Order: sequence, then C-alpha cells, then structure tokens
Amino acid sequence: MNPDFPARALAFAAPAFFIFAVAAAALTIDLGKTPESQPISLEVSDTDANRIELPETIINAFSSSESMDVKIIGNSALVKTEDPAELIILTEKRRLSLLLVPEEIPSRTVIMRDGDAPSDHPGEKAGGNDAMEPLPYERAITDLVISLASGPAAAGGIPEKEVKLADSLFLARLGEAASPPLFASLYLVRNGGARSAALGESMFSADPRTVAVGMERDELPPGESTRVFVVTKKEPGR
Repeated sequence: MNPDFPARALAFAAPAFFIFAVAAAALTIDLGKTPESQPISLEVSDTDANRIELPETIINAFSSSESMDVKIIGNSALVKTEDPAELIILTEKRRLSLLLVPEEIPSRTVIMRDGDAPSDHPGEKAGGNDAMEPLPYERAITDLVISLASGPAAAGGIPEKEVKLADSLFLARLGEAASPPLFASLYLVRNGGARSAALGESMFSADPRTVAVGMERDELPPGESTRVFVVTKKEPGR
C-alpha cells in the first residue's frame, strides 16, 4: 500500500459510514437550443461536488478560480466551488462556457443533451429540479462502499501495518472490495498525538483515479480512530 497520495483532487464525503453525493437537484439542458457562444448560468451546491455530463468525451475543463476543483471522468466533470466562477469545458465537438453560481443546495447533476438525442437516464425531466434516483455510476459507487462497510473487514478485521499519514495521524488498511472498474478500500486512521487532528478529503483523494471518499469524522481526538472509504477506478496498490 502506498499512503503517499498526490496533491490535489475532488472528493465526496458524508457523515456516518458513507453516503455518495447523489444529485438531489437534476437539470437537463438541450445544447441544440443553446448558442455555443452564449455562457450557460448554473446554480450549483456550494458544499458538495456537482456533476456535469456531456454527450461526448470531455478533453479538458479549467477555470481561473483557485477555489474550484474539477475532475474529469469520461464525459462527466465533477466540480466543486465555493465562489462564483466561470468553467470552460472542451470536448471533441464543442467549447462550453459555464457560469457557476454556488448556492446552499444539495449536490447537483446537470445533464447536457444534443437536441433530441435519447436519454441514458430514464425519468429525467428537462429543466426540472426535483429529486431523482441516483445515476447508475453513482449507485455503483454507493453499492460497492455499502458492501465493504457491511463486510467482515468493517466489523473488526485485522488491519495491515500502520504507516504515517500526516503529523500524528497513522493509516492502516482494513479491507477492500471490487466491482470493476471500481475498487474500494477501507482504512483505519488513528490519532497518535496529544491533540485533536483534522481530517480532510484531500488526504485520501488526490490520486486522479479517485472518484469518491467517505469519512466517518472530520476531526479525531487524541488516541481515537475512525474509518475512511476510498473508491478508485484502479485496483488499490499494495
């Protein structure tokens, strides 16, 4: 296992064992009716990651805002920002300018379609903001983590050898589960110091292949431990 994760990423986290940030407010946009030169204004969550899905593969996505985190997965961009900012998305067919306006709302999924192209998500409503079922990708992640959380490793498995995570924090892997191409690892994090230590998603999710992180706690008192779930699109290294 290699605990030295790279430096930057987007992650999903929730209290309790793990809840994937399901899109509670979904919106479908018809790109055939939107001029490419016209920026698209979108309200997004200011606390959770938001998913923007396009009809084709995303080549790049970037913003001048330092507060924005962007992760590209195929034809989706996972975006988190605390401040209003412009996001530029480049695909094989188009260049989109999105004006993101963070609001106190749940994680949002924005599905962009080419005209009358058939939807891959039955039940979605154009222009709607009602609750919808998790997308298949999101459900796969949630099911995988729930499976790991309810397995023998989570119930008291023997952890691997501890390694130092940061400062007074130590990390040991309890177990793993797979549902290719997704792989989930369960870690036990212990605070070996004399003061409380803060836990952040970036400690575990900076690998560009990481798609989700779930933490039971974001602060760990001295001598206490907590579990962390990490989902990647690769087999966890040993």
